[in-house]
Amino acid sequence: MTFTPKLTATLSAIALGLAAPVAAQQAQQTQQTQQAQEPAIAAEEVTDAQVDAFVQAAIAVEEVRGIYDPQIEAAADQNARQDLMNEANAEARKAVEDVQGMTPAEYLAIGQAAREDDALNSRIVAEYRSKTGR
Repeated sequence: MTFTPKLTATLSAIALGLAAPVAAQQAQQTQQTQQAQEPAIAAEEVTDAQVDAFVQAAIAVEEVRGIYDPQIEAAADQNARQDLMNEANAEARKAVEDVQGMTPAEYLAIGQAAREDDALNSRIVAEYRSKTGR
């Protein structure tokens, strides 16, 4: 039996505020606020074009994380970490907005739907693997 990995870290990157563990509590509050604002989408309503755009956005957010995570971890103090997290969030949001056919609200809604629906998650994982080879 094979298990399809959940892309939780990638799917939640914006909702979690690209937060390092030291900011987990703040990130949880941010996620709850954003979830209250995000439009719900039923997994079966997500089109192939939306899956494609979502994966493009997830890859772009992953690139932002790759740049900022080491800087956040190496920051001298909490204020520097917070400044970097804010900068990373802005860059991640811009990365999602730059993907044609995807908004940050849609990204969050599709990510939430994928966490709750294995079929949608499998579609996203398959598309992600086809684009990245991972």
